[in-house]
Amino acid sequence: MARITKTLQLPMPADAVNQQRALQFFEAYNCQMMVGPSDTPYYLGTPTPRVCRFCGRTEPEVSFRKDAHVMPDFMGNRNILSYFECDTCNALFAKYEDSFANYLGVARTFNQIKGKNKKVPKFKDNKTGLEVSMGAEGLHIKTIQGQDPLIIDAATNSAQLVTTRPSYVPIHLVKLLLKMALCLLDEQEVADYAWARRFVTSEEHDAAAQGMDLLSVMIHSIPGPPVFPAPFAQLYTRSETAPANIPEKVFVLYYANYYFQLALPFSRVDKVRFLAITPPLKTIDIPVFPLLIGETWLADYGPASFKRVDFTSNQKRVGEEHRFSLSFEKMVELPLDPVAPNDASHEAIDVKPG
Repeated sequence: MARITKTLQLPMPADAVNQQRALQFFEAYNCQMMVGPSDTPYYLGTPTPRVCRFCGRTEPEVSFRKDAHVMPDFMGNRNILSYFECDTCNALFAKYEDSFANYLGVARTFNQIKGKNKKVPKFKDNKTGLEVSMGAEGLHIKTIQGQDPLIIDAATNSAQLVTTRPSYVPIHLVKLLLKMALCLLDEQEVADYAWARRFVTSEEHDAAAQGMDLLSVMIHSIPGPPVFPAPFAQLYTRSETAPANIPEKVFVLYYANYYFQLALPFSRVDKVRFLAITPPLKTIDIPVFPLLIGETWLADYGPASFKRVDFTSNQKRVGEEHRFSLSFEKMVELPLDPVAPNDASHEAIDVKPG
């Protein structure tokens, strides 16, 4: 049963590429479940008996005391919770959330989504001295002269920020998206995804997952202010008339200025169907979820981008370059006190949301 308390209204795409994607995707998949912002706490699952959907353990072997957010608190989800996530898995998933937040890096501050402490997170790059924070009048960027992490084009009121992401583990992003997807399954479907449940709760399948196309993450990035100030999540199920060589279920997350798409891997239903295909199936096709954004929005803020990313590495990435494009209404240079010990002068730019 779908649960959503605030309407998600999305226009059909205006460009030919996404029109074709919409045609292919919505012919192949039907929306099974959707959750979104709620003004009051809402729980998936049942309070008794307490069984962890991910590790399968029950009380008293594990406890269920913590609030288990279906989508991370740092994304702005306050009230969509579950009864079926134990505290042990909750602590593990918190590590995945840290990696996801670190991958987004400075974009979290520019997206202006309030995190766990109900404030827009401040970003600081210790290597360059770059600081980005949210003030009463807008975004505030502070740089150390000579480091030049901000490449400004005053003629177009645009800039490119060159910084580094905090360290993260790529496979954690896949596991977090998959964990959210598993939350949206009907209870009777959970047993079909034994491989996926084991994958998100252990490192047992990490080696086998390396480079796996089925686990690639598709990302639409949308310019401008946050399109989704609170996250929405949808689970799509393959229609009976859809091609046989596509996954049974696909998960889509709407967050800030992004759509994230991930196929749910290796269900029992998929295995039975794929093995029945003659001649033997060589590739699995994953229809791309279309960019559903108004033509006016793109005209105001510029084109969106799409990429398919392999996040299956389990090796921590440190010091990865992150380039972030932005626009501003005006630039004001401000003297900052006290002066840094190395006598380097500072520059500050106020960037208004827009």
